[in-house]
Amino acid sequence: MLLSDIEAASDKLCIIDSLPIPVMQFHLVPSSSNDWSCYGADYGRVESTKQTIFGYKLHLLVTASGVIIDFELAPASATDLSVGYELLSEHQNKQVIGDKAYISTPIKAQLAQVNRINLMTAPRHNQKPQISTQTKRWINQIRQIVETVNGQLSQQFHIKKNHAHSFWGLCTRVYAKLTAHTLSIYLNQLFKKDACLQIKEFAFPHP
Repeated sequence: MLLSDIEAASDKLCIIDSLPIPVMQFHLVPSSSNDWSCYGADYGRVESTKQTIFGYKLHLLVTASGVIIDFELAPASATDLSVGYELLSEHQNKQVIGDKAYISTPIKAQLAQVNRINLMTAPRHNQKPQISTQTKRWINQIRQIVETVNGQLSQQFHIKKNHAHSFWGLCTRVYAKLTAHTLSIYLNQLFKKDACLQIKEFAFPHP
């Protein structure tokens, strides 16, 4: 309902990324019940921090204005590419920026043909053809938007720190925090603020 009333949610330019959602510390995993494993929680590598977690990754599709328009909670071991393809397959007619984890010529071609999605990534140094410095700079600039959203979810809404004792408890917390982020952007639109991602005052209201 909120997304239908947020103007920036209709942007065709989007960014895809993931952030880790650990559910417990390593030393607690052997003695825990198998409830988490029944719902797909497992070990996975987080390349940005060079750490391994037990839990999930939250994959986000965010517009260039910072509005979260879709997400998928997947096992931590699932690759960004496989989950990203599954997530993008539900959308049509978009230009999507991803990091090097989303590089795949077959998947890029499939999304372009079936979904009319142009998945753009900066090529690796040993890949051809290379892109111009200007295009690379533009991709990095756009990707800063999803980094900002990830930072807000982590630092202001503490989405990585949860005390859920069950998978469904975790889902409730994730839904609530994503909704709170979307609601903050909606309030900025109501108040006619130019920068819709300036949401700190909603996360930390003054007394």
